[in-house]
Amino acid sequence: MPESVSIPTGPSAAPPPPDAGQARLAALHALGILDTGPEPQFDRIMALVARYFRTPFGSVTFVDDHRQWFKASVGFTHRSDPRRQSVCALTVDAGCPLVIPDLLADPRTTGLDAVQGGHRLRFYAGVPLRADGHAVGTLCVLDTRPRDFSDEDREVLAQFAELAQSELRLRLALRDLEALALTDPLTELPNRRAFQQALASACCAAGTGQPLVVGLLDLDRFKPINDTLGHAVGDAVLRFVAQRVRALLRPGETLARYGGDEFTLLLTGPDAETRARQIALELPHRLHMPSGLRVGVSLGLVLASGPADPRALLELADHTMYRAKAAGTPVVHARYPDEAAPPGD
Repeated sequence: MPESVSIPTGPSAAPPPPDAGQARLAALHALGILDTGPEPQFDRIMALVARYFRTPFGSVTFVDDHRQWFKASVGFTHRSDPRRQSVCALTVDAGCPLVIPDLLADPRTTGLDAVQGGHRLRFYAGVPLRADGHAVGTLCVLDTRPRDFSDEDREVLAQFAELAQSELRLRLALRDLEALALTDPLTELPNRRAFQQALASACCAAGTGQPLVVGLLDLDRFKPINDTLGHAVGDAVLRFVAQRVRALLRPGETLARYGGDEFTLLLTGPDAETRARQIALELPHRLHMPSGLRVGVSLGLVLASGPADPRALLELADHTMYRAKAAGTPVVHARYPDEAAPPGD
């Protein structure tokens, strides 16, 4: 059951203080739901609500700082309205359910476009939808005639809102699970699966002439660290390397833990090759641990500027990395597809 099904019909509560408004917006944006496509679960709930209450209009609405946006709706053919034209914004600002039996007779809503023209709405009932304790949207029904809304109606609308709330919680849980499936728990970097997905997308873009660089980085003499100092120290080394390499990257550049003591790099864009050389030049100077323990790296970089096969790029990066390790040179470069068929060792 919802915490409250009382629905005020008088003036709305005072607007929240600015800091609360920012927290509310942060909670809304954290949902990641604004401007997403239709989702059947929300459409079904909205259709059931409108059918139960026999209203020609209704919506699952989210309200940010400048608009109301419909995730699902009945009767409306548009997706958003300015916030100043939104009845749902009153519900969100009040933070509690709201019924307005006659929109034309209420000074807060009589001048709205949807009341004076357009759909000529006259009735509204809405219940807040919450995220992280903040009202971020509503589930509402609207009619073109004034009407009463009984206590039973109010309770049923609150229960429908709880169904929508449950879908929001499930949506967040699924997103969190997906994030966990793509994250390495030790370093908090993207994992092998995430990197392979990013590389596949980058290779598709490379087919249109977008340059890319794939790098495979392997730690030198890592096994003796694990064997002599223990796995706790080895884990600390991996986290240290992840932090230091990640600090060299710009937004849009990817570092992932590929497995064991191997990390992968993915750089895209017109300056990908230049950036790869900058990172390779700076990298050896960034891996001096505060304890005095020194970590060496071998890095193989593959540069591609046309259609590329993800598996072939990774195989070539692996080969160039082992060339670097064998030669005692921190970095070895290769070009794809020029060296796509590595010579045998």
